[in-house]
Amino acid sequence: MAQVRIGRSLNDGEKRHIDGRKNFIKKCLVRNEIRCDLNHVPNIAVLGSGGGQRAMVGLLGVLQQLIEQDLMDTALYLSGVSGSTWGMAAVYEQSNWSSNTSQIKVATERIAKDSVGLEARIEKLIHYYLHKDNFSLTDPWAALVVPDFVKKIDETTLSNNRGGHDKDPYPMYTVIDQDSKCRELPHEEVFFELTPHEAGYSLAGAFVDTSTFGCKIRKGVIEKKQPEMDMTYIQGVCGSALADKEEIMKYLKDWLENGKQMRKLKEHPGHGLLHDLVKLNLATDQNWSPHLTNLHQKLNGKKLINGKTMLQCCPEEWDVSGPKDNKFVHGFTLDICQSFFHWHTDLNTDEMRVFVKSLEIVCEKPSSAHANQEETLRMLIDRTTSEAMKATTHDGPKILVLALELTEHVIRGDEGTHLLKELNKLLEGKKNLRGEDMTISEDHWLKVESHLRKELALRHTLDICLSIFDWFKDLIKDAWKIIVKAIVAVVKAFLDSNWIWGTTYNFLFEMNAAQLGQRLVVDPVCHFEDAGLLLNSPFFAALRPEREIDLIVSFDFSEGDAMETVVKTSTICRSMNVPFPMIHVLPEDHVSPKDFYVFEGSSKAPTVIHMPLFNIQNCGKALSQWQKEYGTFQGPYSQKMIEKLLKKAGENITNNKENLLKEIKRAVAKKSRNKAF
Repeated sequence: MAQVRIGRSLNDGEKRHIDGRKNFIKKCLVRNEIRCDLNHVPNIAVLGSGGGQRAMVGLLGVLQQLIEQDLMDTALYLSGVSGSTWGMAAVYEQSNWSSNTSQIKVATERIAKDSVGLEARIEKLIHYYLHKDNFSLTDPWAALVVPDFVKKIDETTLSNNRGGHDKDPYPMYTVIDQDSKCRELPHEEVFFELTPHEAGYSLAGAFVDTSTFGCKIRKGVIEKKQPEMDMTYIQGVCGSALADKEEIMKYLKDWLENGKQMRKLKEHPGHGLLHDLVKLNLATDQNWSPHLTNLHQKLNGKKLINGKTMLQCCPEEWDVSGPKDNKFVHGFTLDICQSFFHWHTDLNTDEMRVFVKSLEIVCEKPSSAHANQEETLRMLIDRTTSEAMKATTHDGPKILVLALELTEHVIRGDEGTHLLKELNKLLEGKKNLRGEDMTISEDHWLKVESHLRKELALRHTLDICLSIFDWFKDLIKDAWKIIVKAIVAVVKAFLDSNWIWGTTYNFLFEMNAAQLGQRLVVDPVCHFEDAGLLLNSPFFAALRPEREIDLIVSFDFSEGDAMETVVKTSTICRSMNVPFPMIHVLPEDHVSPKDFYVFEGSSKAPTVIHMPLFNIQNCGKALSQWQKEYGTFQGPYSQKMIEKLLKKAGENITNNKENLLKEIKRAVAKKSRNKAF
């Protein structure tokens, strides 16, 4: 039997770990002149948000100072999202790392100076392809790209952390279920955690032994074993919000041009065909024509595996006088990938199969509820514009038209900044149903990668539709209700059309568990992605009731609004009746945050300390410069940038040691009072 567990309790391995860890916490409290018996030792969770390499380095800087200030051993749990999980993986390479800073220094020196060779990354990707059933975009991202940031291929597994870490906080890596998120299912079916002992849905109470997570399981029985996910793959799926198809394509180009085996094939026509194909995918509107012409000549007369010639499949698309048609290019690439070994049987090696498969999945069309979504969107824009012309002085229809046009521009690959400016003017002062400001800053808009900008535009349009009748009650008429309903349907269809990340066998497939949502037990596979795409901090791993967390220390390394994660968590908690403190912040806190916030919890809710990375205390008037220098979506940081960021992140601890100890003392006192009752 697979070790599948349905229930809202901690597993025995985690219980043993935290029981042992509390002895070290008690000693640390005594060293800091906080005296309490073992029963009153507070359960403290340290959380690291997402933020790419900024989050990885920022978390390492925080952990280093927590150790040096003798505060690290107050933490029972350490949890992360996205880039923070990269920092976690780096420190947990070493047993009992939290007792001194040596492992953090090893990790920071490595990410500042080391590199991982191309051949090692290729070998890792081939290994993934050959040794497991499910191969998705996460595999080339994890094997080829992530090592450029973390500077290591880590072949250890999470279950390796069961031994040798009895003195360390218990680690919790977090992701989300992509399928549940896209179908807008309850949050219990979305938030997912991976720990040394179990992986599973934090709030739904469904878990599997970490060593068997990924195996093909049906009705709780292993039908086919799979290798346990290594830490390189886990870092890939945890940090997939940073991924971009174009970025992966650049690494495939490097593989073709500089891979040891690929260089030997440079004179082979098959190699030339793939090289031109990759360059076509990377080409801009201005230079795509020559690449397509070269491919046209090379493919003249070739037949696809379905018997048709390339020209028979796409005779009209050969006109290259206009801008690059990405939809055509991706379809064209898929046709060639699927027929490649039919034309070049002598190239059917492991490495070439993995390369072609990686190229194919980068260009695959995502699943969609509608075959012609873009055409449907254009028709909807026309209809909305036509109806809006009947009310030219009304802002409501203008907002809907602008939101749709902005979404269309983004889907086509344009920034659409001029449309955003117009839309922001009309949305000024308006709030969505969650009470959040509806304007989007141009700076944030331009910093976001294209695939994330698409999701941002779609969700923004959805928010507008869900709030429009609250803003404009005079629009509650049949015609506009029909239009808004149609917009919501089209937007949700686009949101369902996601790249496929983290494909994994579903350990709950056909389980007899009435308390679980239907989706969790009927799909044979699941898809996991970066939790930062929904909530950029791992609050819900810490909010499992059975963990009885007394104090959360949230380190926020996010780009943009430093208060978004804690405000959004509060909103979600209210909708789910999960105990969480009330969050009251001033408008200026979103733009110019302080370094230390305390949100007092009730008897059932934990107290939350929230500490933004860049703030007016450690950056002063240079706050915006620091924020601009350390972007989420930029290449690996230089050694100088890493050293500066480590120091800056650490300042938040040295500047607030007394504040942290004060709140820890209050947590001890609160727990003592609660135990007394």
